[in-house]
Amino acid sequence: MRKLVTGLLATVFSLTMCLSIAADTDSQGEDVVLREGHPEFHVVQPGDTLWDISQSFLKSPWLWPEIWHVNEQVDNPHLIFPGDVLSLVYIDGKPRITKSNKLPNGVIKLTPRARRLSADQAIATIPLDAILPFLTSARVLTIKELNDAPYIVGNDSGRLLAANDHKVYVRGLTDQSSEKYSFFRRGDIYKDPQTGEVLGVEAIHLGEGLKIQSGDPVVMRVKKSIEELRKGDRVWPTNDEQIRPVYFPRAPKNFAGGQLISVYAGVEQIGQFDIVVINRGDRDGMEVGHVLDIYQRGEVIRDKIATQRRKNSDEVSVWDKLKDSVTGTEQTIKLPDEKAGRLMIFRTFEKVSLALVLKATRSIHILDNVKTPL
Repeated sequence: MRKLVTGLLATVFSLTMCLSIAADTDSQGEDVVLREGHPEFHVVQPGDTLWDISQSFLKSPWLWPEIWHVNEQVDNPHLIFPGDVLSLVYIDGKPRITKSNKLPNGVIKLTPRARRLSADQAIATIPLDAILPFLTSARVLTIKELNDAPYIVGNDSGRLLAANDHKVYVRGLTDQSSEKYSFFRRGDIYKDPQTGEVLGVEAIHLGEGLKIQSGDPVVMRVKKSIEELRKGDRVWPTNDEQIRPVYFPRAPKNFAGGQLISVYAGVEQIGQFDIVVINRGDRDGMEVGHVLDIYQRGEVIRDKIATQRRKNSDEVSVWDKLKDSVTGTEQTIKLPDEKAGRLMIFRTFEKVSLALVLKATRSIHILDNVKTPL
């Protein structure tokens, strides 16, 4: 199944890359700048990702579609395979990366291509292992959707909890046409840090089951449990169509900024390849593949010198000085936000999005800001 999903992602990626390169409106007009010390060529290795390769050539890796030059006469021209030689060339005075089998020293690199390479052998855009579970199982619901969802009322084990091969009994399932179902439990409520608006509720994926008998209650067999199931856990038909293609990273257009509001796995300090939630979604123009820079919030510190100067100033009234003294008010200043990393959106919902942290140069925390990359 894992290989199938990866293959589907790679196949769809080949199509979306064509669209991205032909009509990428988000990054049009942005100049391509080569990274200082960039290579003249790169021999693709197993385990490479397009993001890694793009970072080695470009100062702004999300501009890869602007520099990628393909040979439409070869199979899957937008896919890159281990063994391919990627060379930096100039066409009409502009830098381009193209596939080649010739190294700069003139040596022809022979690669076994007697058999046609399938799409699932191409290198991934980003590390798929990090996001694969979230492409198929992550859900963010409204409170009403969660409250109205079908639920487990009991099981056949005689205990409070149910696990693999146990039967569970489900009520509230009006449409019983599906055979495969997923089990979820209410998680965190996502709120906007600035407005307090409820953005959604995390649905924690607990496992999978098969319907073995219709009715009220519906009888299901637990086939795969990540956690033991209990009364009140919610049930939805498994939707195989939730698999999303991985678009090549690109900068959003007219993004007003946002914040990190949650992190999966409950870590305190967020690092590379952690999965985070931001308070921007479909309604805010977020799309799969959008790249954002993460900024560590500047600390608010006390300024003792400014406090003393205010205390001694003739321009501050006696009344204001008295209020400062009674309330213990001190002068403070907020330090500038500092760039701390970069993330890529890989799944969007109405009001929030899931993102993979691609790079972390400082410690990253909940409520840090996200902005259009510079």
